Amino acid sequence: MPFRVKSNRLQVGVLTSFYRLERGILRIMTEGERTIQVSREGIVRDATVAWRFDRTSWIVEIVSAGFGTAQARADDAFEALCLIREELEPFGWRIGVAGAQADVWPSGMARDQGGGQRAYRMTTEQVGDLVDTFEPVDPETVTTVALQRAESDRLYEAIRRSARVG
Repeated sequence: MPFRVKSNRLQVGVLTSFYRLERGILRIMTEGERTIQVSREGIVRDATVAWRFDRTSWIVEIVSAGFGTAQARADDAFEALCLIREELEPFGWRIGVAGAQADVWPSGMARDQGGGQRAYRMTTEQVGDLVDTFEPVDPETVTTVALQRAESDRLYEAIRRSARVG
């Protein structure tokens, strides 16, 4: 059930990335589009990433003159992004979004409640701030899905060990 509000000045902290005010009703954002950069062999190109929720699943689409259109459907937007990355990575493509950086991974709650549109930046000591999965970043700062999964597993284990000791 949507929240009814009387003002455009509603402050909801973290939720501002997921919700928009529409005719006095707070609604979850189920679509978006951003201009990003992609790279291959050191050559950077502009691209567009778009995401949307379509009844039962999330669809992510990336369009670039370098590789055309890549699209995937999954239970959340982060997973759909990972599927596209896994399709393009064998050809050397890197997608310049925060959700492709080695120290970024969503929690189950971020996936279930936010559709994977946000993920956590982690360190060996703690799970840090939420970042927008599709926030543009330099494509030279991203990694492969396999290396990102391995790094997130390593960081989560380090956090668990740190919590047991502390």
